[in-house]
Formats: sequence, structure tokens, C-alpha cells
Amino acid sequence: MSGWCKQWLWGGLLLAGTVTALAAEPVVVPEGNFEHPVLLDRERRTEWVASFRVDARPVNREDYAAFVEAHPHWRRSAVAGLFHDGGYLRGWSSDVTPDGAPEAPVVQVSWYAARAYCEAQGGTLPSLVQWEYLVDLRRRLNGLSDEDYANAVFAWYGEQRPAAFEDRALGLSGFIGPVNEWLEDYQLLLANGDRVDFGGGSCGDTGRLILRYDSAHYATLLRYQMRSNHAPETTASNLGFRCVYP
Repeated sequence: MSGWCKQWLWGGLLLAGTVTALAAEPVVVPEGNFEHPVLLDRERRTEWVASFRVDARPVNREDYAAFVEAHPHWRRSAVAGLFHDGGYLRGWSSDVTPDGAPEAPVVQVSWYAARAYCEAQGGTLPSLVQWEYLVDLRRRLNGLSDEDYANAVFAWYGEQRPAAFEDRALGLSGFIGPVNEWLEDYQLLLANGDRVDFGGGSCGDTGRLILRYDSAHYATLLRYQMRSNHAPETTASNLGFRCVYP
């Protein structure tokens, strides 16, 4: 990978038992068509996305503290090392006492832990298609042009504590905002039909995967590249999640 391509990629990285109460009243997302912005096997793909509900905001520290209180095997001192990289809930004062503001998004949680939390709420992590469909829907409903969207994404990746995109239409909070967010199938699109890895190829390789050669699609590709660097046990100070429901 060339030096300037690495700079873009790593700039993005420096910047997402019993059923318990939902983190926030979920937002209903209407059904619709979704055109994949990244090509798999060099074919354009459009698919129908059924209506679903999504948490209005990322799961916060208070929510997650209630979860580990009710599910002791997910407490920091008890969780198996197989399910995290050693940074799970780093900085918490105790097993059930988070650091900082309780309403801030919970971070330092692995894919395994985020998935377990959502299952305890009767939901799942968003699929890649649901999440990217939601990005596209919000752009359209909020009247965000391709250029404004791309500028906002690139500016967001350049901030250590980025502000969330404003959402007047759906009422979502913190979406493409203070944290990156786990997806159920976040590693689904690591390569195209030629087995080109998002993170390991040249900028020319990754450029062949985008639907259109414009700034908006390149901004979206950057998000796919960022996801490809995670492993299920990854924990990070800028990586959180929210849940979806039927």
C-alpha cells in the first residue's frame, strides 16, 4: 500500500440470560432498496431491506453497567480471555462501575461482548447492509449532498473527539459520531472476487471495489477499510455499538 493511502487509512483509525431494559426507545427505519457502494465480484448489487428498529443512540456506560450487573460472566474480572484482547472495559473503577460520564457511549468492548449485550435486549448487532442502508437513508432524508457527506466524513476521521452528524429526519443520536460501531458481519467484505484485501492492497486495488469514482464513495470505502482492521476480540477507546430489533 502506498504511503498516502496508508495515511488515509490510519487517519481513520485514529479518530466506532434475562432480557433487560432497552438502552433507548428504538427508531423505526422504513423499508427500501439499498445499492451496495462497494462491489463484490465486480457486480453491482441492489437489495431490498426490510423495516427494522435501531437504538436511537449508542449503548452508554450506564446501560452496560446494568448488563454486567445482571450477567456476572461479562464482568471485567470474569470474562474469558478468549473474548477480548486484554483491554475489555479498561479504565472502569470496578466490575460494575464505569469511568466518566454514565451517559457517554460505552467503549473498550469486543464484538463478542457487544453481541451478548444485544442478545440480552432481544436484539442483534446491526448487519452491514442495515447500517450502510441507514447511512444512505439519513443522507437522503437530511438533504446531504455527496460533496457535503464526503467532507463531513473526512473531517470526522481527522478529529480525535468528533461530533456526531446532525440528524433532523430520523432522530438518531451519535450515528457516525463520537465512536465507531460494531456490526454483526463487519468482516463480511474483506475481499472481492480476486481476493483483494481492503487493508492489504494498493490504493489502485481498493479503488476497483467502489461503485463510482467520486468523493462520497471513497469516503464510504474508507469506512469499510477501517472495519477490516478489527478482530472479534478487539477493544478500543473509540469503538462502541448499538442494537437493532425486528
